[in-house]
Amino acid sequence: MVIPPKPMKLKHILSLLPLLSLLISCYEDKGNYDYHELEQVAIDTTNVGMLSQYAIMRFDTLKLNPKVYFEGHEATDKDPLKYVWTIFSANSGSGVNAVIDTIGTNRALDAIISRTGGNYYVQLVVTNENDGIKQFFRVPVAVSEIFDGGYMVFYERADQPGYSDIALIFNPWTKLNVNYNRYYTNLYETTNGELLQGKPIRCLDIAVSLASGNNYVGLCTDYTLVGVSETGIQRALQFDEFFHEAPAKMSPTWYGEHGSGVMSGQSSEVLINDNKIYTNTYSFSATEGRKTRFGVAKFADGIGTLAPWNAEVPQTLNYGIVVYDQTNHCFRYAGYNQAKLERFAPQDTGIAAFDVNNTGMDFVMADWGKGESVGVSLRPYDYIIMKKGSEYNLAVTNFATTNGSSTNIGVGLYPMNTLCPDIESATSMSASHIGSYIYYGAKNKVYTFAYDSKQNATEAWTAPSEDEEVTCVRIMKYYHGTVYGYGLVPRSDNLVHIATWNEKTQKGHVYQYLINSASGILNTNNCYDYPIPGKVKDMAWKFSMQ
Repeated sequence: MVIPPKPMKLKHILSLLPLLSLLISCYEDKGNYDYHELEQVAIDTTNVGMLSQYAIMRFDTLKLNPKVYFEGHEATDKDPLKYVWTIFSANSGSGVNAVIDTIGTNRALDAIISRTGGNYYVQLVVTNENDGIKQFFRVPVAVSEIFDGGYMVFYERADQPGYSDIALIFNPWTKLNVNYNRYYTNLYETTNGELLQGKPIRCLDIAVSLASGNNYVGLCTDYTLVGVSETGIQRALQFDEFFHEAPAKMSPTWYGEHGSGVMSGQSSEVLINDNKIYTNTYSFSATEGRKTRFGVAKFADGIGTLAPWNAEVPQTLNYGIVVYDQTNHCFRYAGYNQAKLERFAPQDTGIAAFDVNNTGMDFVMADWGKGESVGVSLRPYDYIIMKKGSEYNLAVTNFATTNGSSTNIGVGLYPMNTLCPDIESATSMSASHIGSYIYYGAKNKVYTFAYDSKQNATEAWTAPSEDEEVTCVRIMKYYHGTVYGYGLVPRSDNLVHIATWNEKTQKGHVYQYLINSASGILNTNNCYDYPIPGKVKDMAWKFSMQ
């Protein structure tokens, strides 16, 4: 039998009421019951000229100007709204750059898009700062690269002394079949998110493959050598990745090319590092990129300090490398695929203009130029400004049709002191491959020296300001015989690039002029002028089949 509980007596219940009342009075309701409607924020992209998607070139400016409404009226700066524009990859998965970059903090976007080629989303987030509520707008943006071809400018950063960067120039004179004028600076840092350490020595695009994207551009500084993609300037190779076994010390002084690139397996990439010479013999391919690397260093008996130079377009079966021993005042060569540096055969002093085994002169600067080229067969001579004490000479050597046993390699020696103003202040030179002249830059001027004429060098160009020093002069040409000979280099031999630096203003410039390839006379009626944020050391054409 179940016994039911006894009912609680009324007096017991009444005795609990004061306690319950006390407990209720001690409870504090901390809830916020100040209810209100959310402040309305709306993004409107209709009737403002905006597209549903965009396709732009890298470094183009993207302008988006949506309307934003707050509480029914078009938003103003007085409204509590925060704007953030970002760009991020539209793709996902491994290998995708997942970085989200902020590109604007105003209602209207006006931003240069520096992301590498690919598909992206550009997104606007509008935040009501009163309650934190966000509104979103997103639009697809396809970014394309245009870095095939063009002209490279390699410079020391004015804002970061001791670091290098690269600019690219695109205009109808430097890239075939274009009608626009664009230039981009600080591309290495912008693309790779870091600075390139060291002062610039050389930029060089070696054409290993005819297929776009299979080559890389070598950027050599006095600290390192890196390889960047030719289509996007993305770092592809660090210093040690150039070698089968990297040297212990990283100390480059020169980066170059050996051979005309035409015959497969006979051209080499060249590096002088820590006074040792490394070569990388590669095979030219229509489709594949370079797969070889620098091997062991060349060796020699009694080698001195090497000049920052090599003969770049010699006959490759006759020479594997040609360099200059600054200490012993002599040229040295290694045979094709040979490791030892040799001296040349004794020279015929009755024929040779000077003895390449004992020049008695210091190397100053050099370039390849007019020689015995025919069609696509590049056979240029090397033009070298050399000095002995205060005496300057233009020495001309023939490594194009000679070999190690030839006795007349020095084909010309032209005194410069009395004929060439400011030659002791020369900072750069470039030799014509068509006419019998060189350009040299000194102080704020560029001079034309027609060496065969034995006449005074003439003033070809003067900088707009006397404070601008000429730091680099380059005539448009390219080492690769087929690319060069078949007219794939725009304005080949008919265009000069002049770089200047103003120490007072810490600003650089690159000026471009068309020239008469035979005489070297500049056409000053038209000019491209580009501000460069640094001191230019080297310039070169960027390979493209176009």
